[in-house]
Amino acid sequence: MKEITPKISVIVPMYNAEKYLKLCVTSILEQTFKDFELILIDDCSTDKTLEVAESFTDSRIKILRNEKNLGMPGAVRNIGIDAAQGEYTYFCDSDDAILPKCLETLYNAAEENNADLVNMTQWYRSQTSDFQNIKNIPVTQMKMAAAAPVSSDLKTRITQEFLANKMHVSPGIFFHRRKFLIDNKIKFPDEIPVAEDVIFTFDMVCAANKIIKIDTPFYIYRVHSDSISHTAEKMQRNIQCLIKLHKNIEEKLLPLNDFEFTQKVLNYWTNHVSGSYILPFVRDNNSETFFEMSKALQQIFEKNSSFVLTLLQIYSQFRLANAKSRNTQVKLAAENKKLKNALENIQKQITEVTKA
Repeated sequence: MKEITPKISVIVPMYNAEKYLKLCVTSILEQTFKDFELILIDDCSTDKTLEVAESFTDSRIKILRNEKNLGMPGAVRNIGIDAAQGEYTYFCDSDDAILPKCLETLYNAAEENNADLVNMTQWYRSQTSDFQNIKNIPVTQMKMAAAAPVSSDLKTRITQEFLANKMHVSPGIFFHRRKFLIDNKIKFPDEIPVAEDVIFTFDMVCAANKIIKIDTPFYIYRVHSDSISHTAEKMQRNIQCLIKLHKNIEEKLLPLNDFEFTQKVLNYWTNHVSGSYILPFVRDNNSETFFEMSKALQQIFEKNSSFVLTLLQIYSQFRLANAKSRNTQVKLAAENKKLKNALENIQKQITEVTKA
């Protein structure tokens, strides 16, 4: 007898989520669309996350337990992709929630349009991190400008979706045909702790034959006020994501044979990622940390020196604007001038090499 598979696999990675998991799971189980499996993946939580997950008796729930903590959100989501049986896959973070018609709307949009991807161009941000239900919670509606229809030309598509309209990259606003992910070998990078969703989204948009967009928001993103420490170790770790990001983009755009366009795309994503994951180290640490970061970036991106110097210019200008002492301002201004001169020299060298 042929096994009946679900239409949708909803994947929820979990780590120390006991405070939020009940609401997340409940919001999924109460969907108007019923034909789905819910895959909960515990990454060795040290609190009562597993107890909360096991308190649900719904037969659609599958609980997976990692033998060791992976500590990488992409790696945990990849386990869900491998375990999924549904025709479509969808991700929801364990501290977020979805509205009742989310799966129904996404599924119908994909089926009616034979789409590889469905993208929500709007979503909600909760104005409080401790909401206990999805009724009458204070939320802010978010919207990303999005070109439609999505171009079949790769260069035009990337320009429209990212450079011009800045498509959001959160996993919760995408609905994917599982065969599309498998056929194109699309997974999250499992060796970096941040910006893994950038690479995953970029790969999907580059590979998809058809992307459908819906304007109705269904995803509720929980805003956390927890402070994040910016240590030197985290700085080095986050810089590593830029290595993977650059390599991935260069590989995807190599067939275009367009150096200037590739640099434009690299700079766009570098600004996006560095603003979230590297710039805070410049803001929260002293000049010594700044110089350590400068050295690390130059060592890593020696083949992309122009990009490094551009990035460091941005950091120098940021610190210059926020410096409290005049001596620091003068010093940073001098550093910025040196970086600018070095950048101009590098750009000339690149131009000469490109022409050759």
